[in-house]
Amino acid sequence: MESIATTEGGNVTVDIAVLLDNSNTFDTALRTALIGETERAIPPGARTNAAFAYCKIALEHGSGFQHLLAIDNATSAMALVRLQYEAVLRGSWVLYAAPDVWIEKFSSEPKSNSGKEPAKFPDVYQMLEELAASSADQVLFQSLATLKAKAWDALNSYTHGGLRMMTRSLNGFEPELLVWMLRTTNSLSYIAAQLLAHVANDPACSNQLFSIRTAMSDCMHSE
Repeated sequence: MESIATTEGGNVTVDIAVLLDNSNTFDTALRTALIGETERAIPPGARTNAAFAYCKIALEHGSGFQHLLAIDNATSAMALVRLQYEAVLRGSWVLYAAPDVWIEKFSSEPKSNSGKEPAKFPDVYQMLEELAASSADQVLFQSLATLKAKAWDALNSYTHGGLRMMTRSLNGFEPELLVWMLRTTNSLSYIAAQLLAHVANDPACSNQLFSIRTAMSDCMHSE
């Protein structure tokens, strides 16, 4: 795996090993700021519990991406990025836009062992539309909508073993692609961490997370 990437414009180089090490520090800082959130009594209710769970899942996927990339399993790492994106989107939609009747049905116990979900999520397009129309901060919607517009086809290919996955498994991944995906997963982890702080009603934690983002902005996409 090549270690040096050139960013858009061709005038800035990025050492992937350094970015990966910094990303691990970034991930650890987010988790340190969130210590106590998983033990704290969050506001009761199926909506907040579901949102909390999906944000935790997104953070786990972000850490998993870093670990897999560190041991040179880039193809497996790439398959996680869509899963992380969907976990963040689902957590956001559940928190801000899901109808109460859907939440009630989704949180109910299955009536059999058939394995059927009690309620299906809307597709990504509908969740984004409803998130945009909700009380959520428009920055949240714009971040998720922009990422989808830029990378949705590629994310699908990597998750479902399409042509992109096959080709890069044989020929290797471009350093620029690895840098872009690493910054993408870091950005998604940051969004998930902020949602966790919001669910826990902890503005001090949210402020701490923002300070981490500001101090380590190179780990994320520039706005």
